[in-house]
Amino acid sequence: MDQNSPTIYQVAVPVPLRRLFDYTSHLELNPGQRVLIPFGKREIVGIVISKAASSEFKKIRSVKAALDDSTVFTEQIRDLLEWASRYYHHPIGEVLSAAMPVLLRQPISMPGPKKELFYSRIVARKGSPADDVSKLLKSAPAQKKLYDLLAEDKVLSPVELNNAYPGWRAAAKGLIQKGLIKKLEKLQPSGSGSSGPPKLKLTDEQQLAADQIINKLGGFHSFILQGITGSGKTEVYLEAAKRCIKNGKQVLFLVPEISLTPQLVSRVRQHLGLRVYSMHSGMSDKERYQSWWMAKNGLATALLGTRSAVFTWLQNPGLIIVDEEHDQSYKQQDGFRYHARDLAIKRASLEQIPIVLGSATPSFESLHNANAARHRLLKLRKRVGKAKLPEIEIIDTNTYPLDNGICLPVVKAIDSVLARNEQVIVYINRRGYAPVVHCYDCGWQAVCQQCAARLTYHQHRKQFRCHHCGHRERFIEQCPECDTALYFAGAGTQRIEETLASKFPDARFCRLDRDQANTTRKLYQQLDLIQKRQVDVIVGTQLITKGHDFAGVSLVCVVNADQGLFSVDFRAPEIMFQQLLQVSGRAGRAEGNGKVLIQTAHPGNPYIQMLTQHDYVRFSDASLIEREQTSYPPYAYFALFRAESPDFNAAATLLNQTATIARQFIQQQNLSQVEVFSPIPSPMEKLAGRFRLQLLIRSQIRKQLHQLLGPLSLSVEAQKAPRSVRWSLDVDPMDMG
Repeated sequence: MDQNSPTIYQVAVPVPLRRLFDYTSHLELNPGQRVLIPFGKREIVGIVISKAASSEFKKIRSVKAALDDSTVFTEQIRDLLEWASRYYHHPIGEVLSAAMPVLLRQPISMPGPKKELFYSRIVARKGSPADDVSKLLKSAPAQKKLYDLLAEDKVLSPVELNNAYPGWRAAAKGLIQKGLIKKLEKLQPSGSGSSGPPKLKLTDEQQLAADQIINKLGGFHSFILQGITGSGKTEVYLEAAKRCIKNGKQVLFLVPEISLTPQLVSRVRQHLGLRVYSMHSGMSDKERYQSWWMAKNGLATALLGTRSAVFTWLQNPGLIIVDEEHDQSYKQQDGFRYHARDLAIKRASLEQIPIVLGSATPSFESLHNANAARHRLLKLRKRVGKAKLPEIEIIDTNTYPLDNGICLPVVKAIDSVLARNEQVIVYINRRGYAPVVHCYDCGWQAVCQQCAARLTYHQHRKQFRCHHCGHRERFIEQCPECDTALYFAGAGTQRIEETLASKFPDARFCRLDRDQANTTRKLYQQLDLIQKRQVDVIVGTQLITKGHDFAGVSLVCVVNADQGLFSVDFRAPEIMFQQLLQVSGRAGRAEGNGKVLIQTAHPGNPYIQMLTQHDYVRFSDASLIEREQTSYPPYAYFALFRAESPDFNAAATLLNQTATIARQFIQQQNLSQVEVFSPIPSPMEKLAGRFRLQLLIRSQIRKQLHQLLGPLSLSVEAQKAPRSVRWSLDVDPMDMG
């Protein structure tokens, strides 16, 4: 090749095509570098993958510009993403794009971080007007309060001041004018913001678990930390993280929900210092980029984030922690359908650092891996301090009739708890007022015309809503077919709250569901009210099961425990047991004994009986035997092709062709352990006006499954299906709908 000829580069482009694209450039570009490229009639951001000796195309377009001097991925993260693209059979360009902060998907150079604002005292010179503080603040109590709050060694941010002294801004303005305090703009606060982190007091059981993790720092080892609710898993995480940071390394801490981050970030910062940054969907693009930049440049000692934080560049990674590892929200359900827990394990292997998977109710996949000695199982069997596991009592709804979803023993138990000024959680995983609206006379039901689903009545806004596509209709009281008064059956969070409010008019209520806490700010406000004991009764969905520590809660009431017993999804009993055991663990967190009441129409069900004993081990052992006998994960490997279209036949045609091609590949490659099922309608056949079908492929050997999925996904991509048909491939699906 001529020395003056441009170099050919293979570039990943964020489009749904399973291939790389060739571009030329006279620049020396490196793998992982962002470039501005022409694509069709537009210019977009691509990622350089490698050089190419030649190209099959005669006309190759040129790179417009290199957007940065450096790469946006370390070699290990690039290896992780290329592995993920192969494992999940997803286009590499979309995988790389999903792993970048949103700002870096734009055609701009990598900006530096935004400086944060802080306030601190000014040390006055002797004899200066500001020297006599007491005289200056004698008639300004609000300013004196803020001045005292900003002790001489404190540097506080607006967020910290908001928490400590709402309405501080007017006082700050006056103090600045008097020369008593000043604003500082810097990348991060110096010091820990206190006299030093408090020393963790670990039980012997906790210390043993922490020591086993600490002893493996510096190499790849995977641990499952199985601790009953209230056993202090967080203390074990923090002890290991402190040692990791002391060794000059960084910690990646994953949590399943943003609802966990405020309480956890505060606690982690208390022990690990102020250089702990967070990353989740409740933050702005600029805030998330700030955290990414801090981690990349080694200015963050720990990064605490939700699912996508698994891709964050750490300058010197030393430990990965995945809290509540069983939680389904770690699986991305659209686009690039990755599982953050599984990618975290792969990343730890590539980085050669330990990973800790923590849960009171580990996933069956993790337990299976522990049984196969791929993970080391650490157990915390006791609650910290004097707290005991709550007593779980079953309430048979066949014996006690329901009054708008609540039976008499539950009402009496709530009354006793409120009389002691303690808090109650009422758990029902169904939002709205009534999930079924129908006419007894003619049989009419309120159903969504866009989905194969009923409409739920929401009383506060007087609407019928579809919880699947978001469709809304005007509320009506009479049947549109025969003009008879409609009947509202079942109970959601709104109806439960209304019923209890009528029975306990003096109690203070908080409803924690996606309707009431529909923004991060509202969610944090609700959680703050609960922590400050300004709420007596919390009515909520699974938002309240996620590892919160509510010290005032002594009673948990589960309104409908039967939803997971008879589902078409084979994972439903596992999810049900995990959620009920997790929400039960919210009771009796302090020294008092807690109690849990579970309403069920099936009190003799063996799973319900195991729940009363807090016996997750017996439940998981029995369930794993059933999974093995029926060849379900983790004893077999699933992949799910989905197709959807306004035209049922168009989606069905695509999947039927896919099944035919798959069987041909199986025969040609002698993939004897792979089984292709016939395409069927999804459990929810119609969603948002589109018919949905799915094709399940099962294999007893993981390698054979991927030998099929590689060429099969390329074949499906090449099919000339109508534009209205959309398809996707989900490897290791968590949701069988």
